[in-house]
Amino acid sequence: MRASRIVSTVALSMCVAGLVGGCAGGDGSGDAVRSVPRTAQARDDLLKSAQNELVRRCLTDREVEAPAPVTTSAAPQPAGGQRQFPYGIDDPAWAAEHGFGITAGSTGQGGPATPKLDRKAAAEQQRLSDALFGTGRRELSTRTATGLLVKANSDGCLAQAQRVLYGDQAAWFRTDVTVNNLAAAAHQRVTRDPAYRAALADWSRCIAPVHKATDPAELRSAWQRGAHDLDARRAAALQRRYAVAEARCVRRTGLAGTGVRLERWYTAELRAQYADQLDDHRRLREHGLRYAVQHGL
Repeated sequence: MRASRIVSTVALSMCVAGLVGGCAGGDGSGDAVRSVPRTAQARDDLLKSAQNELVRRCLTDREVEAPAPVTTSAAPQPAGGQRQFPYGIDDPAWAAEHGFGITAGSTGQGGPATPKLDRKAAAEQQRLSDALFGTGRRELSTRTATGLLVKANSDGCLAQAQRVLYGDQAAWFRTDVTVNNLAAAAHQRVTRDPAYRAALADWSRCIAPVHKATDPAELRSAWQRGAHDLDARRAAALQRRYAVAEARCVRRTGLAGTGVRLERWYTAELRAQYADQLDDHRRLREHGLRYAVQHGL
């Protein structure tokens, strides 16, 4: 799917990575005793593997080869585990050890440049993108709960794989886009809620003696600017200083707790609002799981 050429490029990298990573392919021989997995993670893995295999077969039929992905991102890399703090770091001890969780020296400024493709490589990448996502007018469209309009073609290998796997590609596109954006919609509603805005204003006043910032994201940007000309050791020290200050103020003002409480409320509200789409999404997933098992994907 692609809401724009930029979205297509990101999706292309993810799809290629999945294809190169290996697929549980086969014609089902020796797989007669397989059944639909019970755990959510195993079900997700099966659907991804099945879709990748169907995409790979489609690309082969169209005589398009998926090249090995090349990681060229210059974005800051996470450090210190996979902890997420959607409403500000609320653990001063963690902040003292890991800062914002960004690897020392990776400030998001500069970094390795994306290599420029030569004409032949660019043409091959475009051919792969066209085969995966389709060409021409994007026939499918839906609007997410955050207001984003997402469009997709129905003639690419990804669409074909979804049509085979789920039985109805248009319905899968609409429900999958909707369901996968509900968390973002809940977060958006939290950040606009008056109670959260009040807690955020308290946090801003609390952090002002260390650095003036209206929210934790602005504090990270301030660190990136300040660390730009520092060596790795001093940049890391500045990161920890800012992160500890953020965490102490988050604790003092209850910012994260307010965010989490409101997120639970808005998530329930959204799930009620989009109950029909959620039911359709579950039904299509069940269809895909049964198809994957029956056809040895």
